[in-house]
Formats: sequence, C-alpha cells, structure tokens
Amino acid sequence: MIRKWMKSKLVGKMMGGKDLNNPGDMEAAKIKFHAMQDWADTHPEYKEKTWDFNFDENKHADGSYYHFTRCPIESFARKNGFLEVLPVCCDIDYLTTELSHGVLHREQTLATGGEMCDYWIVPDRIKDPI
Repeated sequence: MIRKWMKSKLVGKMMGGKDLNNPGDMEAAKIKFHAMQDWADTHPEYKEKTWDFNFDENKHADGSYYHFTRCPIESFARKNGFLEVLPVCCDIDYLTTELSHGVLHREQTLATGGEMCDYWIVPDRIKDPI
C-alpha cells in the first residue's frame, strides 16, 4: 500500500521530479541535508528531537554518504511501543531514494538494533558504485 502511494502522481509532484543522476540534483540533495544539520546545530534546544547527521565525503567515491546515531522517529516508537512501524519508516527511505532515481545502500539501522542508520545514496545509473 505504501509503495503504491509513494509511486502515485501526487507524491511524484511533491518530490519535485529530482534525478540524482543529474549532478545538480545530487548536489542540491547534499546541500539540503547539510542545511538540516546546520539548523540542528544552531538550535541545541531541539538536540534530542532531531537527527544528528554525520557526513563523510571521503567514505565512497560515488554518491553521498552520511549516518546518524539519533532518530526521533525511532526514539518515539521505542518509547511508546510502536516498534511495528519502524521497518515501514526505514523502507520509506528506500522508496524516496528510488523516486529520485537513486539507490540506497545501507548496512544497519537504529530500528533493527544497529549503532546507526547509514545512508549511501548513489545515482541509479551507476551500476558498480565504489
């Protein structure tokens, strides 16, 4: 159901037709995530209510890599006993990346007991990313 909704025309319009194969769109995505971290850094009163982005531009040659060790969705779900929604939330990351013509490579998530949620996002035209 969520996959069908995410691939609807409405969501496509909301996503803005981004194509991570376009270097400009990939750079815009990086700028957006850095801006989210910059906002969090300048608003320490919300530290426990937002993600702690950690960027590593040297980890992979292709795409963009970041991770976080704090996720407000995961914290809320664990605190309130909504653990069954966590896998769905994590799957949405794959869907939104796919809608932008990217591939999300991930080794772990906080939702599955990992130490972090990692995101290595690569344009979908790159078949063997490094």
